[in-house]
Amino acid sequence: MRLRQIEIFYHVYRAGTISGAARNLNVSQPSVSKVLKHTEDQLGIELFLRQKGRLIPTQIAHELFVEAQDVYNRLGTFSQSIENISKRRGGHLRLGVLPSLSLSLGPEWISGLRGADPELTFELTTLHSVEVGEALLERRVDLCLGFEEGQSADVSSQKIGEGRMVLVSARSLADDAGDVDCRVIECEDFIGMRDSGPLGNLVARALEANGVSPKEIISAHTYHVALSLVRKQLSLTITDEFTAYSQLGAGLHRYPLSEFPSFAVYASWLAASPNAELIERGVCCAQDTMSALSAGIAALQPAR
Repeated sequence: MRLRQIEIFYHVYRAGTISGAARNLNVSQPSVSKVLKHTEDQLGIELFLRQKGRLIPTQIAHELFVEAQDVYNRLGTFSQSIENISKRRGGHLRLGVLPSLSLSLGPEWISGLRGADPELTFELTTLHSVEVGEALLERRVDLCLGFEEGQSADVSSQKIGEGRMVLVSARSLADDAGDVDCRVIECEDFIGMRDSGPLGNLVARALEANGVSPKEIISAHTYHVALSLVRKQLSLTITDEFTAYSQLGAGLHRYPLSEFPSFAVYASWLAASPNAELIERGVCCAQDTMSALSAGIAALQPAR
């Protein structure tokens, strides 16, 4: 089926009549009927039953509509992309960030880039660690921020800063609100992170090194979900400081874990990217954003 045939089939299915489809497509009824008949003859199958002026989809039509709807939606997305591109007056960056950085570093990063160049436009996508390399190689994104360096020779990476892991609780665990011993976890219910990438591995190793075996009552897949569960006073969790401080005023207590090693944040991009100048600006801005964000978090964390 050609795209025109798919379009006609889609609208006839949705409208239930030739006249309705023609009206939605702003074409004549005979042209709709002609394309539909040609499609059925070409496929050698009946797509609609004619009953009292209406077209009743056959079971085959129901099956095909699922696929046709997907194609039609993709065409709509393609058309919207063309419209957006035609309206651009400056450069365009497709940025990828991990979910844990999406509410803290991501918005500040774009704000900094936009402030330096108001003509710059963006597309922001959240990606898990295992998706970053593939998204870059497939050219679905131009520049990503994550917790690992690129694992391919085709991907370049640069460290832009560091972060710390913190223990988050809905109630106070220490009088001085400073660092706490991670062994306090053994006395509390715990929200663990399942398949959470590099930071999940870091937490697991650190807990094992300190001889801590948490009583895990809930397993979450993203740090923001874990944080929301803590707000319901269900238990404690360990998360990166960027996630922990992205929900200020949520009645949460945050405690840096000095026993845990720090982690690095990297910017990664395709080594052969045609947008080298934009990539360089993006990386420099990410470094500045990380520095400002880390300083802000340090100022918010009470001294021991």
